[in-house]
Amino acid sequence: MQPLIPYFEPIEIPLGPLSVHGFGILVAIGFITGSWLAMRKARRDGLDPDVINRSVTWIIAGVFIGGHLGHALFYEPAEHFADPIKFLYVWQGLSSTGGFIGCSILTYIFLRRENARIREANVTLQEQGKPLKLPVWVLPYADALMYGLTLGWFFGRLGCFSAHDHPGTVTDFYLGVYGMCPDQSVTVACHDLGLYEALWSGAMCLLFLYLDRKPRFQGFYVGLLCVAYGPFRLFLDAFRHPATDARYFGLTPAQYGSILIGLIGVTLLVRQRGSTPIRELTKQAADQDTAANS
Repeated sequence: MQPLIPYFEPIEIPLGPLSVHGFGILVAIGFITGSWLAMRKARRDGLDPDVINRSVTWIIAGVFIGGHLGHALFYEPAEHFADPIKFLYVWQGLSSTGGFIGCSILTYIFLRRENARIREANVTLQEQGKPLKLPVWVLPYADALMYGLTLGWFFGRLGCFSAHDHPGTVTDFYLGVYGMCPDQSVTVACHDLGLYEALWSGAMCLLFLYLDRKPRFQGFYVGLLCVAYGPFRLFLDAFRHPATDARYFGLTPAQYGSILIGLIGVTLLVRQRGSTPIRELTKQAADQDTAANS
């Protein structure tokens, strides 16, 4: 078996004094397509797609703030504590696990704030005898976001592949990429972990599209993605090049994060498996409104 992917220079498009990199283009495509797919699911579930649309700003902040803090604390702690101003350089160094945690925290805060806003609006609507707005339930909206995340993740990791951001160990596997191994010539190939995650997330996107043909219990997509990603990332990081990642007691920070993510997913699936699908709840609410107004 021989690697089939030749070395290629990272994509860079000059625009006057500036340059647009392939990584940035693909990440932007990921945010656009991922949010579109999430809004599409929210609409199908009877939720407000505009809530998803407005959450994107918080998600972007979570990616950069959480991602940079994760990188700073687990990969370059001495350098950042020696010069604390570097903690503010959120564009320099990102950890996917830190980004996931940051997004989760900020998205939860955003959804709780939105729900409080709806509760206040419903007080006025009730006084006016008008139909009430549906609450902003955290898990159903998180399901829609996770559903769309798979597509956004696919393009984001293609961006990593285009920039050779995640080299693994030397390999003769047919998906190995030549010339991206640290301190190796272009005749040596190594695993490209960004490419592998892109393929995984693309497969998860197709799986979610298939599964969403019928209603699922609340938290299903959050739990399933966590359960699927935890073991996958735990296995994938075994191929990470030693020169590119920190290790604590033999495991990378992402592997510890993967164990936690997997456990969260299992817990969520077990606790939520009997809950009523949100699509059925919103349909019942719509039917009640129709009956009340007829």
